[in-house]
Amino acid sequence: MAASYTELPAFYDFLGEHPDYEKMAERIINIYEEKGAKESGLILDLACGTGKLTCALLERGADVIGTDLSPEMLMQARDTCMQKGHSPLLLCQDMRDLDLYGTVDVTVCATNSLNYLENEGELERVFSLVHNFLTPGGLFFFDINSLYKFEKLYGENTYVFENEDVFCVWENQYEAEEGVCDFRLTMFEKERGGRYRRLEEEQSQTYFAEELVEKLLKKAGFELIEKAGDLEGGTVKEESADLFYVCKCVK
Repeated sequence: MAASYTELPAFYDFLGEHPDYEKMAERIINIYEEKGAKESGLILDLACGTGKLTCALLERGADVIGTDLSPEMLMQARDTCMQKGHSPLLLCQDMRDLDLYGTVDVTVCATNSLNYLENEGELERVFSLVHNFLTPGGLFFFDINSLYKFEKLYGENTYVFENEDVFCVWENQYEAEEGVCDFRLTMFEKERGGRYRRLEEEQSQTYFAEELVEKLLKKAGFELIEKAGDLEGGTVKEESADLFYVCKCVK
């Protein structure tokens, strides 16, 4: 898998743009309740990262399990939740080998985590596993990067992020034929005495066409309820950077 994250977790929430986790959690809970789901339903935050969404869901009274491939990310997630007085079950698991103790009523996979899968076979496997661990009628929420994002926002662009303690250069290289974008992140962290520590991360993401995603969802036993271009459920546009899916486990 392309994203293991060793040095990056401590800086992840600082880098780039992130969704409004409070708004995302609110929308997930609202749609869940609209579909007649149990008020105390169990939610799986798949590839939970630093736990911002996990914590936002917990703050709204949900019962949440978080899983992530990276132990470092899970340490950040634990700290994020503990600061708010929560201690959810956090499991160190690769989404391609998801193995829960029972079923859940909702699965969420946010911040384009599915794009870190390397090929169609891996995406099909994850959809199948998510379906296996959802209760009948359970919901699957996820977002995924659009072609526009890969071509225009990633492309061969370089971005710089900085504050008084960290300086980061984010370089992108998108190979259209392979549908893969490689990222190289070079970070400089300020230490005591004014010296800087250099850290590097290399990651890659895979583009999955909408038609493929929807075909694999149907094959896995999901019904597509909604595809939106933003968190509010807006129409998908040519310049939509992220696509937001809501699916129902139907068989």
